[in-house]
Order: sequence, then C-alpha cells, then structure tokens
Amino acid sequence: MAELRSAQQLSLNISPIQSSPEAHRCVRQVVRGEYTQFAEDAQKGLRRQRVYLVSTDLSDEAAYALEWTIGTVLRDGDTLLAVYAVDEETGVTTTDASGAPISQGTTGRQESDHLKRTLSNHDGIPTTRSGTSPSPLANSIMATEANVAAMGKAEKERYQACVEVSDRCVKLLRKTRLQVRAVVEVFHCKSPKHMITEVVGSTKHS
Repeated sequence: MAELRSAQQLSLNISPIQSSPEAHRCVRQVVRGEYTQFAEDAQKGLRRQRVYLVSTDLSDEAAYALEWTIGTVLRDGDTLLAVYAVDEETGVTTTDASGAPISQGTTGRQESDHLKRTLSNHDGIPTTRSGTSPSPLANSIMATEANVAAMGKAEKERYQACVEVSDRCVKLLRKTRLQVRAVVEVFHCKSPKHMITEVVGSTKHS
C-alpha cells in the first residue's frame, strides 16, 4: 500500500492528442515523474536511455503486450513508443469531391522515416531545442472536443484509438513507480507489417 501511494504521488503529464489529417495520424505523449531529469542525465552521458517500440492495437493480446513491457521491461528514463499501424485497405476509405480515394496515406518509407525521427526525439511536446531535429508533432493540429465532432470517420477512428491506447498506458503506469515517457501513435499505412519490420530493423542499427 505504501508503494501504491508513492506511485500515485508521481506527476503525470498527458499531452492533448494531436491530429495530422494530411499524414493520417494521431499522436499523444505521456510523461511520468521526473523523466526530463533522467533524459538530461542521459544527454550528459550519466546514464543509459533506452527506447522500446511496441506494435499495438485494441485487442486483448495487445493490452497484455503493453502490460508486460511496462511491468517488466521499462526502467526509469526509458521511452515506450506504442504504435498502432492501421491497414488502410481494411480501414474506412473516404473520397474527395471528385470521388477519388484520399485515404492512400503516405508511403512505407515516409512512415519509417517518421517513426525513426520519433524514436530519436528526446524533446518535449511540442517544443524543440536548438541543435536538434524538430519534433514530429511540430506541424500537427491540436484537436479539441469541438473539432473531434467535425472529423472525418477515419480521423475520428484514429483519434478514438489513440485515446484508448494512451488510457491503457496511463492505467498501467499508475500501478508502477516508473518515471518514463510513453508516445502513442495511431496511423493508416499501406502495409503495417512491413513498415513495423523495417522500423525495428533500422532502429537496431541506429
């Protein structure tokens, strides 16, 4: 009980969900405790800072994977990147005024590049520091309850999925004393399996 009370006292900073309709993605960041101090220590070479990528969705199996990663793998100062890659072929397709599909999304290479930038980004959201690459959220639109209702169906689905995955992360983190960062990304792409595999492979060699 004492540990539980101690865990509850740790600060929890949850960013608004930021939606980029042109990139077919939603992103949210959760920062727990003194993560920023751990990140600064890592930049000074005083500690090791690790990033873990978990491919997730809204299934029970994915919830177990998040629970295992947060409860077993993460250590103070680490970053969890929870990625929900939605196959646009099986998702809802919308059309523009001419009737042409607009849910083609970005290419697998563009998705890979974006995720690699996210993995290497140690700045807060949405600010950046001189000498570092811009936050991948810098050009995103910060969604409010008012404009969620005005979203298209696919964007709203991404937004709601981002809410659910980030809520899962928050509930799990509250059960621990971890001081970490969690970044949740939900996006549509052509081949989720190939894109995730490419990102994991490139991360190992970065």
